[in-house]
Amino acid sequence: MADDTTTNGLAATKATLPDTLELRALSVIGLMDAHDGMAALLRSSRGQIARVRVGDSAFGVQITAIGDAQVLLVDRWGQTQSLALPHS
Repeated sequence: MADDTTTNGLAATKATLPDTLELRALSVIGLMDAHDGMAALLRSSRGQIARVRVGDSAFGVQITAIGDAQVLLVDRWGQTQSLALPHS
C-alpha cells in the first residue's frame, strides 16, 4: 500500500497547474451548477474567496451572468468584463 504522504504529494502535483492564475487580479476559480442555480467562486487580488450567483456583488463588481466557462460582471466604473476559468 502506498504511503499517504506520497499519495497526497502525487495528487497535489497532478492537480496543480503552475502560473495559472494572475494573483494580482480578480479570478474565477470555479463554476458550479448548485441546487439554487449556477454559482461561481471568485478569488480577489488579496486572496479572499467569495461564492457568488447572478445579481450578487463581491469585490466591487456586480455579477450579471454565469455560464459553463465564464462569469460576466460589471465593475464599479460600469464596464462589462468577462472572466474565464483558467485553461478554458
